[in-house]
Amino acid sequence: MAFPSQLLISMGVKVAIVILTIVTLILLDPAYVTAYISINYEIVIIYLVSALTLLYCIVSVLMSFLLAKRGEDTPLTNCAFSEIIFATAGIMGWLIIIGIGGTISQRTIIETGERFGWIGAMAGLNVGCFLIIAAIFAANVVSEKILQRQSRFNKYDRGVYMQ
Repeated sequence: MAFPSQLLISMGVKVAIVILTIVTLILLDPAYVTAYISINYEIVIIYLVSALTLLYCIVSVLMSFLLAKRGEDTPLTNCAFSEIIFATAGIMGWLIIIGIGGTISQRTIIETGERFGWIGAMAGLNVGCFLIIAAIFAANVVSEKILQRQSRFNKYDRGVYMQ
Protein backbone atom coordinates (compact mmCIF):
# COMPACT_ATOMS: atom_id res chain seq x y z
CA MET A 1 0.00 0.00 0.00
CA ALA A 2 1.77 3.11 -1.28
CA PHE A 3 0.82 6.43 0.28
CA PRO A 4 0.91 9.62 -1.76
CA SER A 5 3.34 11.98 -0.05
CA GLN A 6 0.66 14.63 0.60
CA LEU A 7 -1.48 12.16 2.53
CA LEU A 8 1.48 10.85 4.51
CA ILE A 9 2.63 14.33 5.56
CA SER A 10 -0.90 15.44 6.40
CA MET A 11 -1.46 12.34 8.52
CA GLY A 12 1.65 13.18 10.54
CA VAL A 13 0.47 16.74 11.03
CA LYS A 14 -2.97 15.50 12.07
CA VAL A 15 -1.40 13.30 14.73
CA ALA A 16 0.31 16.44 16.06
CA ILE A 17 -3.04 18.27 15.98
CA VAL A 18 -4.68 15.48 17.99
CA ILE A 19 -1.90 15.62 20.60
CA LEU A 20 -2.11 19.42 20.87
CA THR A 21 -5.91 19.26 21.16
CA ILE A 22 -5.71 16.70 23.95
CA VAL A 23 -3.18 18.90 25.76
CA THR A 24 -5.59 21.83 25.37
CA LEU A 25 -8.41 19.80 26.88
CA ILE A 26 -6.18 18.71 29.77
CA LEU A 27 -5.31 22.36 30.44
CA LEU A 28 -9.01 23.14 30.54
CA ASP A 29 -9.40 21.65 34.02
CA PRO A 30 -12.97 22.12 35.33
CA ALA A 31 -11.72 22.91 38.86
CA TYR A 32 -9.89 26.01 37.61
CA VAL A 33 -12.55 26.97 35.12
CA THR A 34 -15.51 27.04 37.51
CA ALA A 35 -13.76 28.14 40.71
CA TYR A 36 -12.61 31.62 39.74
CA ILE A 37 -14.55 32.97 36.81
CA SER A 38 -17.91 32.60 35.12
CA ILE A 39 -17.09 32.11 31.44
CA ASN A 40 -19.38 29.31 30.43
CA TYR A 41 -19.92 30.23 26.77
CA GLU A 42 -16.19 30.61 26.14
CA ILE A 43 -15.49 27.20 27.66
CA VAL A 44 -18.23 25.68 25.51
CA ILE A 45 -16.63 27.18 22.41
CA ILE A 46 -13.28 25.64 23.34
CA TYR A 47 -14.89 22.23 23.93
CA LEU A 48 -16.85 22.46 20.68
CA VAL A 49 -13.85 23.40 18.52
CA SER A 50 -11.75 20.71 20.20
CA ALA A 51 -14.39 18.04 19.60
CA LEU A 52 -14.82 19.02 15.96
CA THR A 53 -11.05 19.02 15.49
CA LEU A 54 -10.71 15.52 16.93
CA LEU A 55 -13.59 14.28 14.75
CA TYR A 56 -12.06 15.86 11.64
CA CYS A 57 -8.64 14.35 12.29
CA ILE A 58 -9.97 10.83 12.90
CA VAL A 59 -12.24 10.83 9.84
CA SER A 60 -9.55 12.38 7.67
CA VAL A 61 -6.93 9.81 8.65
CA LEU A 62 -9.40 7.00 7.89
CA MET A 63 -10.15 8.59 4.53
CA SER A 64 -6.42 8.80 3.82
CA PHE A 65 -6.04 5.07 4.45
CA LEU A 66 -8.92 4.33 2.09
CA LEU A 67 -7.39 6.54 -0.60
CA ALA A 68 -4.02 4.86 -0.13
CA LYS A 69 -5.59 1.50 -0.98
CA ARG A 70 -6.33 2.83 -4.45
CA GLY A 71 -2.67 3.40 -5.23
CA GLU A 72 -0.11 6.10 -5.87
CA ASP A 73 -1.68 7.47 -9.06
CA THR A 74 -5.08 8.26 -7.53
CA PRO A 75 -6.10 11.87 -8.23
CA LEU A 76 -6.44 13.79 -4.99
CA THR A 77 -8.32 16.82 -6.29
CA ASN A 78 -11.60 16.31 -4.42
CA CYS A 79 -9.73 15.24 -1.30
CA ALA A 80 -7.50 18.30 -1.59
CA PHE A 81 -10.46 20.67 -1.88
CA SER A 82 -12.16 19.15 1.16
CA GLU A 83 -8.91 19.27 3.17
CA ILE A 84 -8.40 22.93 2.27
CA ILE A 85 -11.96 23.79 3.34
CA PHE A 86 -11.74 21.87 6.63
CA ALA A 87 -8.25 23.22 7.37
CA THR A 88 -9.56 26.76 6.86
CA ALA A 89 -12.44 26.03 9.23
CA GLY A 90 -9.94 24.67 11.75
CA ILE A 91 -7.82 27.80 11.42
CA MET A 92 -10.85 29.99 12.12
CA GLY A 93 -11.95 27.94 15.13
CA TRP A 94 -8.52 27.85 16.72
CA LEU A 95 -8.00 31.58 16.08
CA ILE A 96 -11.13 32.18 18.15
CA ILE A 97 -9.62 30.03 20.91
CA ILE A 98 -6.40 32.06 20.75
CA GLY A 99 -8.51 35.16 21.42
CA ILE A 100 -10.39 33.46 24.24
CA GLY A 101 -7.17 32.26 25.87
CA GLY A 102 -5.57 35.67 25.58
CA THR A 103 -8.45 37.66 26.99
CA ILE A 104 -9.09 35.29 29.89
CA SER A 105 -5.40 35.12 30.77
CA GLN A 106 -5.26 38.92 30.97
CA ARG A 107 -8.32 39.40 33.11
CA THR A 108 -7.96 36.62 35.71
CA ILE A 109 -5.64 35.64 38.54
CA ILE A 110 -2.28 34.00 38.09
CA GLU A 111 -3.17 30.28 38.16
CA THR A 112 -6.12 30.45 35.80
CA GLY A 113 -4.52 33.11 33.64
CA GLU A 114 -1.42 30.99 33.17
CA ARG A 115 -3.50 27.99 32.12
CA PHE A 116 -5.47 30.01 29.60
CA GLY A 117 -2.24 31.52 28.29
CA TRP A 118 -1.01 28.00 27.60
CA ILE A 119 -4.35 27.15 25.98
CA GLY A 120 -3.80 30.12 23.67
CA ALA A 121 -0.29 28.88 22.90
CA MET A 122 -1.54 25.37 22.07
CA ALA A 123 -4.23 26.93 19.88
CA GLY A 124 -1.55 28.89 18.06
CA LEU A 125 0.36 25.69 17.35
CA ASN A 126 -2.86 24.10 16.07
CA VAL A 127 -3.36 27.05 13.72
CA GLY A 128 0.15 26.49 12.39
CA CYS A 129 -0.58 22.80 11.82
CA PHE A 130 -3.80 23.60 9.97
CA LEU A 131 -1.89 26.12 7.84
CA ILE A 132 0.57 23.35 6.91
CA ILE A 133 -2.29 21.06 5.86
CA ALA A 134 -3.93 23.80 3.79
CA ALA A 135 -0.61 24.67 2.12
CA ILE A 136 0.16 21.03 1.25
CA PHE A 137 -3.16 20.45 -0.44
CA ALA A 138 -3.29 23.89 -2.08
CA ALA A 139 0.10 23.12 -3.63
CA ASN A 140 -1.31 19.78 -4.76
CA VAL A 141 -4.27 21.46 -6.49
CA VAL A 142 -1.99 24.01 -8.16
CA SER A 143 0.41 21.36 -9.42
CA GLU A 144 -2.26 18.91 -10.61
CA LYS A 145 -4.81 21.28 -12.09
CA ILE A 146 -2.94 24.40 -13.15
CA LEU A 147 0.64 23.43 -13.95
CA GLN A 148 -0.18 20.06 -15.53
CA ARG A 149 -2.87 21.65 -17.67
CA GLN A 150 -0.38 24.17 -19.05
CA SER A 151 2.04 21.41 -20.00
CA ARG A 152 -0.78 19.54 -21.79
CA PHE A 153 -1.67 22.61 -23.83
CA ASN A 154 1.96 23.17 -24.86
CA LYS A 155 2.00 19.83 -26.75
CA TYR A 156 0.05 21.35 -29.62
CA ASP A 157 1.61 23.91 -31.92
CA ARG A 158 -0.63 25.39 -34.66
CA GLY A 159 -2.90 22.38 -34.74
CA VAL A 160 -0.08 19.89 -35.24
CA TYR A 161 0.72 17.42 -32.47
CA MET A 162 4.30 17.84 -31.20
CA GLN A 163 6.13 15.29 -29.07
